[in-house]
Amino acid sequence: MKKKIRILCAVILLVLAAGFGIGQYFVNYALSPASDSADRKVTETVSASDSTKEMIAQNKAAEKIKGDAFEAQTKSAEITSDKLQLKAKYKRNPDSHLWVLLVHGYKSDNSALMSYGAAYDEKGYNTLLPDNRAHGESEGKYIGMGWLDKEDLKQWISWITEQDSQAEIVVHGVSMGGAATMMLSGENPDHVIGYVEDCGYTSVWDIFASELKKRFSLPPFPVLYFSTAVAKAEAGYSFGEASSMDEVKKCQKPMLFIHGGKDDFVPASMVYALFDQAECRKDLYIAEGAGHAESKDYDPSAYWNKVFTFIDINMNP
Repeated sequence: MKKKIRILCAVILLVLAAGFGIGQYFVNYALSPASDSADRKVTETVSASDSTKEMIAQNKAAEKIKGDAFEAQTKSAEITSDKLQLKAKYKRNPDSHLWVLLVHGYKSDNSALMSYGAAYDEKGYNTLLPDNRAHGESEGKYIGMGWLDKEDLKQWISWITEQDSQAEIVVHGVSMGGAATMMLSGENPDHVIGYVEDCGYTSVWDIFASELKKRFSLPPFPVLYFSTAVAKAEAGYSFGEASSMDEVKKCQKPMLFIHGGKDDFVPASMVYALFDQAECRKDLYIAEGAGHAESKDYDPSAYWNKVFTFIDINMNP
């Protein structure tokens, strides 16, 4: 009997060791800025037509020219958050107290949103574009997936109010930045007048479960169960607690939800669930032919008309 118990204990320990080894691998794959997890290769379940893809590419090229011109006018800013040095670019419009805090996506950096900054700048906004932790020029060992980034965003809001005590801030995030925007919204920080979330996910657990299936044909169990324990121990958060769904329900400021109808990374079904969960003033814009993070480039005029109309009507800046 004792021998059988020893064997059983050894088997359990081996299973746990293997499980946590798998969890460690997945955390390094998903949350390390040095991994190749951004090289996503899946068979698309939804796809835009070739003509739509060409139109988006042309719009993206034109928008990049605007973004590059805007970036050349920006200055650098720096804060310390969670003992990390975080960097940003900003541009002031001294006659305005309107600010936009633009939050980029997974394994990207603030350069991806410079064309968004240009659009807000044309409307007279002061603009701030951070590099999220573990991205761009900012420090960090692990990617925050929005959950840790929301804490950093609160520090950036403090930076803004140090520059302008009368600041009225719109937080506008894309992809992981959209998730960070929603995760922040549940805390209703002072000086923030509303939110624009573009293609953010319902939770870190949900998006990783979706990607496990699409990339590796694996179910959540056991990989995510071990991985979330490793992430909690090493990165400081679990995948389940990092929930946009939980936070949008607590949001008291207006929020515009945006999503591409052909998004094959963050399924469009997520935005409908998030929209239904939110109890704040809200609106929903679906760019029907756009893929992930392509809603602005699908139709820039329609995108910005929707954004600024929503702000004008609901945020009263």
